[in-house]
Amino acid sequence: MKYRNFSTGLLALCLFSPSGLWAQPSLDEILSQMEKRGNDLNSMRARILQKKWTDILEEFDAGEEGTFLFLRHQGEVHLRKDIELPQISHFVISKGEVLFYQPAIKQAQKYQLGTNKDKAEFLLLGFGTSRSALEEAYEIRLLGNPELGGRPTYQIELKPRSDQVAAFFSRIVLWVDPEVWVPIQQMLVEPTDDYLLVNFEDIELNPKLKPSQFQLKIPAGVKFLG
Repeated sequence: MKYRNFSTGLLALCLFSPSGLWAQPSLDEILSQMEKRGNDLNSMRARILQKKWTDILEEFDAGEEGTFLFLRHQGEVHLRKDIELPQISHFVISKGEVLFYQPAIKQAQKYQLGTNKDKAEFLLLGFGTSRSALEEAYEIRLLGNPELGGRPTYQIELKPRSDQVAAFFSRIVLWVDPEVWVPIQQMLVEPTDDYLLVNFEDIELNPKLKPSQFQLKIPAGVKFLG
């Protein structure tokens, strides 16, 4: 399933009341729709644009652009992020192992995910995460229904209940697309108020992916750190 543009008819039915105003659903209804989508979501492919805000400087960095994949297969979660601009890099999580490879400087890092599993999978929040798991791990609040790039969204704030998780991110904000009920933007806010802003574009839901697509071949001569 792939979308680039909204269907006018679907928007009229799902997003607006007969009076032409927003048909604002409750948080309960939004979470139910997200869970319904998540129940049949096993894979995703998207373009990804991300940039980091540094609060003390009050500015974003130059940002990065690339592709993002995820797959659930036989109880395992696989992630892959391939940055194309401004400099090529590859980040893969597969079978509990993390591999980060920077071809330009011929360096790579490999380590077992272990207790950092939750942190590494924050990008999957809203993509098939069960409602019970979200409510157990986060205090959830509906912030509103802002437009994002001309698209209507529902903006949801997640505040970690665990101090351990809050040490990584004090809060997470999702902009949920009511056509497909997955986030099209995430903001991962650190305790310092620095944050990573991630946009997902050209989203494909349940494309045919294989675990082999989450394997990186590292050429000879690459130095492994750590």
